[in-house]
Amino acid sequence: MALILVAEDTPDILQMVKDIIETMGHQVITASDGVQMIEKAKTYQPKLIVADVMMPGTYGSAAYKTLQEDSYAKKIPIVFLTAITHDQADKVIPAAPNVKVLHKPVDVPTLMAAVTEMLPQ
Repeated sequence: MALILVAEDTPDILQMVKDIIETMGHQVITASDGVQMIEKAKTYQPKLIVADVMMPGTYGSAAYKTLQEDSYAKKIPIVFLTAITHDQADKVIPAAPNVKVLHKPVDVPTLMAAVTEMLPQ
């Protein structure tokens, strides 16, 4: 179906999110930090990014802002997964129609619904 980039620095969470998305029939590529997220988004041009906010190298939110400067990558919708508070998230994650924020711990149906909702039709 769609190629989705999952960027998460915690291996167990990365594997869980990858497994969930693959059971939905999608292909998944992974990144373990914000720098890899930027590189892989530009190289592979996924249809969706699912990213942690706080990662080494570059935070997911900062990586997203960098991708907004790329003509293709700025069109990629993103689902942020975060353990920070709602107030903190509002300060670092831009409000945009192609951005969705899910707070950890995220349950499987919520993640699946967000992936389906944010994928371009």
